[in-house]
Formats: sequence, structure tokens, C-alpha cells
Amino acid sequence: MTDLLAIWRKYASMANLLDRRPDFRFDPDFYGAQRRELDQDPQALLAHYEQSGREEGCAPTLYRSIAPGNPDMIAVIARLVTDPELSIAIESGDPEAYHLAFELLHLGAPIDASMSNFSARAYQDAYSDIAKAGVDPLVHYLLYGSKEGRRTLEQLRASRHQGRATFSPDKPTCLIATHEFSRTGAPIVALDLVREASQTHNVIVASLRDGPLLADFLEYVCEAVLSTQVLGDFARHGSEAFQTIDFAIVNSVEAWAFIPFLVAREIPFASYVHEYAHYIFPTYKSTFTGLFADLLVFSSEHVRDSWAGRLQDIEFDTDRDSIILRQRNFSVGGVDAVALDGARARLSSILGRDLSKVRLVCGAGHLQWRKGTDIFVMAAQICRSRDPDTVFVWIGDGLNFEDINFGTWMKYHMRQADADRAGGNLYFLPAGPAYGDLLAASDAMFVSSRLDPLPNVVFDALDAGCRIVQFEGASGFGDSLYSSTEHFKSVEYGNPQAAAETILSLPRKKPSAEVESPPPPRLFATIRKSLEARLAAQRYFVRGASQIDVPVLFTTDEKDQPLRVIEREKIQRYRRRFVWRDPAHAEDELASSDNWVHKKLRLAPYRQVRNVPETEFSIHVHAYYTDELSDDLKHYRAYRCAKRIVVTTDTDRKAEEIRKFALLEGLSPEILVVPNRGRDILPFLELFDEGGVAGEDDIWCHIHQKKSLGRAGEVWRTFLMRILLGDDKELSTALHLAGGDGVGLVAPFDPYRVSWNASRELLPKFEARLSGPLPSNPLLFPVGNMFWIRRSVVLAMRDLFGQSYPWPNEPIPDDGTEFHLIERLWPTVAAQTGMDSVFVHKLDQKRV
Repeated sequence: MTDLLAIWRKYASMANLLDRRPDFRFDPDFYGAQRRELDQDPQALLAHYEQSGREEGCAPTLYRSIAPGNPDMIAVIARLVTDPELSIAIESGDPEAYHLAFELLHLGAPIDASMSNFSARAYQDAYSDIAKAGVDPLVHYLLYGSKEGRRTLEQLRASRHQGRATFSPDKPTCLIATHEFSRTGAPIVALDLVREASQTHNVIVASLRDGPLLADFLEYVCEAVLSTQVLGDFARHGSEAFQTIDFAIVNSVEAWAFIPFLVAREIPFASYVHEYAHYIFPTYKSTFTGLFADLLVFSSEHVRDSWAGRLQDIEFDTDRDSIILRQRNFSVGGVDAVALDGARARLSSILGRDLSKVRLVCGAGHLQWRKGTDIFVMAAQICRSRDPDTVFVWIGDGLNFEDINFGTWMKYHMRQADADRAGGNLYFLPAGPAYGDLLAASDAMFVSSRLDPLPNVVFDALDAGCRIVQFEGASGFGDSLYSSTEHFKSVEYGNPQAAAETILSLPRKKPSAEVESPPPPRLFATIRKSLEARLAAQRYFVRGASQIDVPVLFTTDEKDQPLRVIEREKIQRYRRRFVWRDPAHAEDELASSDNWVHKKLRLAPYRQVRNVPETEFSIHVHAYYTDELSDDLKHYRAYRCAKRIVVTTDTDRKAEEIRKFALLEGLSPEILVVPNRGRDILPFLELFDEGGVAGEDDIWCHIHQKKSLGRAGEVWRTFLMRILLGDDKELSTALHLAGGDGVGLVAPFDPYRVSWNASRELLPKFEARLSGPLPSNPLLFPVGNMFWIRRSVVLAMRDLFGQSYPWPNEPIPDDGTEFHLIERLWPTVAAQTGMDSVFVHKLDQKRV
């Protein structure tokens, strides 16, 4: 029988608690807290319990106080315990074993984590609501958290896999992170990196998702870790390897979630980028990658070119801080006659069609829009009438006819195109062992992708001596290294007719002696040396907190304040731009710019003003959401001082609701019901139609009821409203500035440096209509599109777009439309009219 008291003594001694509490069945601190009138000496408390407390029904421990009413709790305790002796006692059915386990768990760090899969500290770190509520973390998990599916150390420990490599303190340690362990492009590159790195380094590999490649990775690494909550989980990995990480490689932008951990630990890292910026959403993935990587490594020039706008937004120095590194060397191989004939014979058997004399064209990859599988089918259809012996075979998975976004339509297209018909010219194979035979047997590969960086299947096809047909501008294989050779043929983007004609004109593959493939490129060594060179060349360093303290990767919590300092230091060290240091920083940038727009921008401090300005002003509110308008009318004096209040909304019901609560505040706004078009932009611009509601009023405040998504949205909206309007007793200096001579726009100064972003693509459409070239970065504009403005500036914006501009209809994306461009162009249009834009800073007002 297990000696429970011996187990207690072992752990109580570790916690320096044994003298005060020699037996787990009585807790003097718990009992004393219930009977504060007693002498708090442990022996006196125990004596009281034995003499009278037990008979009075007093619980001697926390376990005894809650267990009777929560019988399900013991099963949860049993699942948590990892101590071998205690587990045996629990399995034997000893009821006191549960009591002991609970009391040990409740001792907290380091006891709880050493004898179970529970850590109170980790639980509170992972779930901020538990810490904020002040509830007992163990009790919460046992009674509620386990039922809610909240994580414990069990998931954390299960996510760690011991590799076959032994950690050596004499070697440097590298972390290589990838987004998943699938047998697809980027993870395969990660495996190549790990394989090479393991020759000279201790290697930890980390991934967000599991997959079949995990077993391959374990051959070379000290540890493999799976985690989707990287910052919290990695902080609890205490192995020597994790404590000695010298640098990291983040392989794929989709692995961006590892960046906060690397920044927090000040671990230098390179990001190996395989993805085009065009399909990286949300865009913060690429933004954070560019902001914090010490070195960006791109797989091709074409991929790097796609990042130009996003990197320009953060003023990333591409020449200094990026390199090109292709994941495989360019070479062309071949197959001998025996291999060619054998491959064709085996494929003929699989497909049920004689392929010995045909022109064979292959395609490979997941069936999806990006891979252009539908275009592959179209090319086959075009070739069928011209040469029925030109046969197309696609190998890959991913077709699900129940997927309404793609699979349903692709399956129907395949059926209509007679795919997989005996004697036809179009076939599909699942990914698998036929892949090698297909490449060996094929004359050419048609890369029908709409956008595909450097697909590994093309390198494999080249090794098998295949010609490559691709679309211009669709792949990294458009780089001159490849496209200038006879093995690549590029045709008009997305044109299946052009692709088909080129395929039909290609020479057939001839048997040749097998060419030995060149050795694989030393990816890891090249990245490591390039990273080391970049770090060694760094001469500009920034240390210490800045006046503006807003988060980028981390939270606004006080405990994250040191991390916010670290992240800003790294951004500023490389002179990248995302957050202002202070208002003087913005003023210096404006002063150093020679752009005509920037010359008309200035800053001013926020002040509260009691008196109402002599100049009359009007307020426009667009209230698609009405949730907060009633409180606004109560809490901002500016509404009661305005000459007019004009409210636009989109339904009669909302209009009546607004009218009622405005009346309660003694206000009589003019309410217009307008279509929900152009967010808040068009409702405001259309007030200034000829004969429109705006009339001849000169100074307007434009605000809108931003939908507050949680606490962050509420804080941002209060930030904007306070700077623009003041409060319930006084007015903002912004109102007085708006009436100043030569001022056309007044808006809040935002601590974040927001750039053109996706609107950049629209700039060439309008730049010729302006007084001069637009700046590469706007520096300042009314982020959130709330401001004070002159009528003349609004009219100039209307003129820029014209009376019959084809505005996009709702729903619209989060960025990149004309409405997002207008938000950024207000200072430009003000400068066009010869007027200044003033940005009011109030650093003690929380932005997030």
C-alpha cells in the first residue's frame, strides 16, 4: 500500500512547509483563515480542530470543503497527476490519494508542475481572465476549466518530441520554425535546413501544426515542438537547448507567430520568405516579418518584388537587409531510354491508355485556384482538337467536390472536359508513388499556376529533363536565371490558348544518359553567414523607453511594458517605421522632407478650452451603428455648442431612434436617411452636393460611430473623440485650431505610423491630377477618418474624383479601396488648396 504521508513529506520539504504542516490532512493556514478568533499557532489550530472543529463541521483543508459538493472533481485530479507513486495510489481507489493530490497541487510552483500536468502560474499566464478575476486557478480548472477545454501542461508536454540528436553544450543552437509539418513546399525546405544545420549545430524545430514530416525531422533535431501559443508555451520550455538558442530561421511568413518569442528573448533571426505578398492575409503577417527580421531571405527576385510596397510602408532597407537564396540549384537532367519506356509503360497500365507514342504533359500540386488546375484543363481541351495524342496528366490531392468555393466547380469542369475517360487526353492521379514515373515519362510540365513562388515540382521536372511552360509574371521561375534558358517557355499570363500552342510546338524529350544532380545548395550555411554579416555590420543601436508607448507584438498590460520597449528598440535600430517615438520625431521627419504635402503638415499639443470659438461650426455624424451616439450627445459639450448637427444613417428605424434620444438631450439634429455606401465617406461628401445639406457652412467636424470590437475599439474611439471634441465641460483646442487662418484640416496625431498600405496601388490613378508627386509615405493623416475640415477642402476632394466616379459597393475589403485612399489623401487635398493640416497630440490619452 502506498505511503501517502511519505509522498507528502517529500514535496512539503521541497516547499519548506513540513514543519508548519506535517500532515496533508490538516492545513493550519486554511483552518486559521476560517477561525480568525483563534490563536494562529499550527499546533493550537490542530488541537482546536480535533477537540471541537471536526464536530462543528469545519473543514480541515480546502479539499474537504469543496470535494463533497463536486464529485466530478476527483476524475479531473486523477488525469492531472503524473507522480508514479501517487498515480498507483489513485488507481488503487484509495480516497485519501485524491485528497493528497489536491493539496499538493494547491501548493503551487514549483510543486504542482513537478507532480502533475497542472501549473497554477502557467494557467494564469495563459488565461488572463483567471488572473483578473482573482479566482483560485486550481479550483477554477477542476470545477470549470476542464469542462471548458482549457489547456494545462498536459498539452504543452505532449507537444514536445525528443529528437534523436543529442544536445551538445559545445555546439551553437539554432531554432528553425515552420508553419506545419506537411509534405509540401516550405516544410520540405525546412527539412533541408534542419538536415544541414544538424551537422554543426544543436537544432530545435518548431511548428504550428503537426504533419507526416515530423518523423523525418526527429532524425536530426534535439527537440521538435508543436505550439499555436508560442510566447506562453516557449517560456515554459526549460531544456538546456531552449535556454541557449543563438539564432533562428523562420521558414515561411505563415510561421510569423514565432516572431514575438524571438523578439522577447532578443534572439536574432532570418525569415526565409517563399510567399508572394499578394496572398498574405491578414497583412500584419508580412508587416511583422519585415519589421522584426534581422534579415529577409527571398526565394526569388520576383517574390521580393511583390513585397516592394509593403516593405516601403515600413521603410525597410531592401538592399541592406535582404538577400535572394533559391532553395535548389538550377540544373537540367534527363532519363535514359529504359527509364523512359518503363515509366510510360507503368503509367499506361494505371491510366488505361497507351502512352508510348504520345506527347505527355504533366502538372502537379494541390488542385486549387492558385495552382490553376482549371487552366490546365482548358489547355488540354484546346489541344484535344489539334492533337489528340497530346495527353495531360495532373498529379496531386485536394479535390473535394463538396467544397463550394472550388471543388464543386472543378469537379464539374473535369466531368464536362471528359477527364479520366479511356482513350482521352486528360487524366488525374492522386499524389503518391506514380509521381516519379510521371516526371520521367513527361515531355513537358505545364505550370498553370496563377501565382507560385518556386514550386519544388518544377525542380523535380527539370531533373527529369522536362521542358517547362509557364505564365509570365506568375512564378519565381520568371527570373532571368531560368527564363533566359531554352528549357523555359513563358506565355501571356493566364492565357490557355497561348500555353497550348507553345506546348504543341515543343520538341519531344529524347532519352539521355542520366545526369548526376548537383549537390544541394547550402541553404543553412548561406543564411547563417548572411545573418552573421548583417549583425556584424550594424552600427546604430537604440536603448530605452520612448515617450510613446503603444504595443506592436505585445499587449498593453503593465507586465508587457519591458517587451514593448524591446520591440520598439529593434524597429528603431534598423530605422524601420511603425510607431513614432514622440511628437518631436514626427516634426523632425516633416522638417527633413522636401515633399510639397509634408511642407503643409504640422503638430500641436492638445489643450482644453472653456470658451466657444467665435467661428461657427457644424458637426456631421454618420451613424450606421447607433450604439454609442446617445452617450456621445451626453458626454461631449461640443454638440451643444454646434451651429448644426447633421446625422446620416441608413434606415428610418435608426433615424427615429436617434431623434428620440437627441430630444432627451435637448438637441434637434437634422437626420438624413442615405444608402449604406462608402462607409462614412460618401455620406459626408454627398452633403456638399450642389444645393446639398451642407449649404455654405465652412467648418465641419466629421465623425462616425465606429463599431467598437471589444475594449480596443472602445479605447480608440474615445481617443479620437476626446482629441477632436474635448469632454462634457470643456472643448478641445482642435476646434479652435480648425478656425485658424490657413488651416484646412485638424485631426488627432496617431502614435502609429500608418502608410499607404494597399491604397498604394491606386496612387498612379490620381497623382497626375495633383500639384506634385505624392510622398513615398504619407507620414500623417486622419487615421480613422475623423477630423475637423474646411468646406473648400471637401470640395477639392470631390473634384479630385469627379461627379460620376464609379464608387465600389459594399461590402468592401478592410483596405485598398478608394475610400481608404481618401482617408489618406485629406492632407494632400488640403495642401492642394494651399491650406495646412494640423495634427493634435495628447500622449496621455490611451490609443489602445
